[in-house]
Amino acid sequence: MGNHAVGRAMGLMAEMALKMRTNQPALSLLDEICEPYRGADAEFDEVTEPDQALGKLMGEAFSPDTDWTINTEDVADKWYDKVYIKFCSRYEFC
Repeated sequence: MGNHAVGRAMGLMAEMALKMRTNQPALSLLDEICEPYRGADAEFDEVTEPDQALGKLMGEAFSPDTDWTINTEDVADKWYDKVYIKFCSRYEFC
């Protein structure tokens, strides 16, 4: 069982980052948001979904040429393989 507070905090930070964003690359914003939680046993619930702020940054950073707004099972599998795994690996989330 992961830490839900970590996931919620990262989701809120991503929302604020998107509101205040000027020209920062998504990966740079993710590094600022995620680095304090590196290696955490984070539980993300829905905050890593493509339509959420953290998910939007993840998609832009790890698979910028893909339209993640289409919600099908095939897209969900691709999201996991192309985005979520890379995200968890980069920040060493359990």
